[in-house]
Amino acid sequence: MKVLVTGATGFIGTRLVTQLEARGHTVTPVDKRSGLSTSDYDSFLRLVDQAQPDIIAHLGANCSTSRSLTDPAYDFHHNAIGTFNVAEAARRNGNTPVIYTSTVKVKPGADGRLTPLGLSKTVGEEYLTLYGDLYGLRHIILRPSTIYGPGQDGSPEAGWVTWFLRAYLDQQQITIHGNGTQSRDILHVDDFTTLLVDMVERFPEYGGFPQMGRTYDVGGGPENEVSLRALLSLLGHHDVVHDERLPGDLQRVVTDNTTISAVRGWQPRVPWKDGVLATLDHMRRQP
Repeated sequence: MKVLVTGATGFIGTRLVTQLEARGHTVTPVDKRSGLSTSDYDSFLRLVDQAQPDIIAHLGANCSTSRSLTDPAYDFHHNAIGTFNVAEAARRNGNTPVIYTSTVKVKPGADGRLTPLGLSKTVGEEYLTLYGDLYGLRHIILRPSTIYGPGQDGSPEAGWVTWFLRAYLDQQQITIHGNGTQSRDILHVDDFTTLLVDMVERFPEYGGFPQMGRTYDVGGGPENEVSLRALLSLLGHHDVVHDERLPGDLQRVVTDNTTISAVRGWQPRVPWKDGVLATLDHMRRQP
């Protein structure tokens, strides 16, 4: 199968490309870090026309809530415009099926607000839904909770689990926006990538034929829920200061995986403590 992967050099994309190639698929990688962004309409359409993929796995995006708040134009450019271009390129290529990694942040936060990230991802979802209705573009929309694991570039702006681990190892201060009771059902990257590979190979089953598209919430589930405070307690990291909560911040995210699990039995396999400690060990061993 010929698979075009956007965000191919990112945290998730790198693993997805490796696993797809190991299973014998031909992968066309696309990433703005390598000089081609989905937001470059003409160039991206030419690439899709040349590659003639059987399916597109669209991971490329701005994933930082903080950056979306400070630079909403950047966020819109890479998320809303980029996803529109993916939908249009897929349509022009004979309605190539699309798997789109959105975010749980399309849902309003505890204050009733959306962040620019949430809105730009919502725009992407709406375009895929529209293209399914008007043009017959088959698609899957995924709304993952927090994904973490070895190889993630954790920073104060994105990848909070790995950022906490890095700050702990480097003895850096952590700023928590709010009181730290916010919780997420964190999902190990290997579990998420396993699901993506299965979706690529079994798209008709997940796509809900004869429907044009389906949307799935995906996360670690109740057994993998952890608060900011709980993760810091596990690490024994106490160099913490508090600041105001960010607009649109979700207080609690616990995913019901019943719908996605019913398709082909996918479930998270990595318990959060095991995954976090394994990620910490991996970071310790890096030069």
